[in-house]
Order: sequence, then C-alpha cells, then structure tokens
Amino acid sequence: MGLCKCPKRKVTNLFCFEHRVNVCEHCLVSNHNKCIVQSYLQWLQDSDYNPSCALCNNPLATQDTVRLICYDVFHWACLNNLASRLPLHTAPAGYQCPSCQGPVFPPSNLASPVADVLKEQLSSVNWARAGLGLPLIEEPVGVLEETTANDVSDYTDWSTFD
Repeated sequence: MGLCKCPKRKVTNLFCFEHRVNVCEHCLVSNHNKCIVQSYLQWLQDSDYNPSCALCNNPLATQDTVRLICYDVFHWACLNNLASRLPLHTAPAGYQCPSCQGPVFPPSNLASPVADVLKEQLSSVNWARAGLGLPLIEEPVGVLEETTANDVSDYTDWSTFD
C-alpha cells in the first residue's frame, strides 16, 4: 500500500513498474496508460518487467494501447485483431485476457476510470459492442454500392459479344 502523488492523494496498492511510483486508477488512465502496472508485491517479484506488448512483442509506447480491468495492457490493434478472429457467435465470457485469462469485458456495475475508458474503447468495434450489450454498428452501404458500380461494365449490346 502506498499513497498516490496526484492531487487526489488516494491510498493504493497499484505500482507503476516504469516510473516506480504508486498510482491510483485516475493516474493510471491519464498519466500511465502505456505503463506496466501491478501491485507493489508483484514489482518486488518481477522488477525486470518487459515493457512490450505480450501479443506482438513490440514496445507498448509505439502504438495506441488498451488496458483491461485486470490491468494488463496491450496494443489496441493486437487485441482487436485477436478478438476479431474469434467466431462471431463467441459468448462474452469467451473473450479473455491473453495474459491472465481474465474477462475482457468489465462488469456493467463496475465503476472505475479504467473500466470507463475500456468500455469507451471497446464500444468502437462490433465484436465488443455485442459483449457490452450495445447495438451493432452498421457497415456503410455507400462504399459497397460504389465498389460494385465500378466493377459493372456499361456495355449494353451483349448480343454481339463473343
């Protein structure tokens, strides 16, 4: 347990491995969104942490990230790609953290800054909207019509075509 240094001055057990400071959930989403954060006891056991995405092994700082409610962090593109490859009929419980197998979707009654940011990010893609209980986003129809219109020939007299 430690005291976060932000103006909220909350007592927390979260510890930023990169900056070596205690952080509350408010700081976690605003100032430490790409940092590896776990408990201080976990830091004592694993102080040689890897600041890379567990899915692609590239540094987390190079791309947009997503933090799950288990506090594991991944590149958004990596997690989105992984989840998009699951079958469309996968139940919400089937979407699990690649590191700890915790749930990807936060419980609907969880009130935390991490859960709020996660819900907002997940609501942008259809595979996650279903798990959040939101209606699916319709794909733009105009783009489909435009591409098929370009593939059709405007040749009208097909009787002489060999």
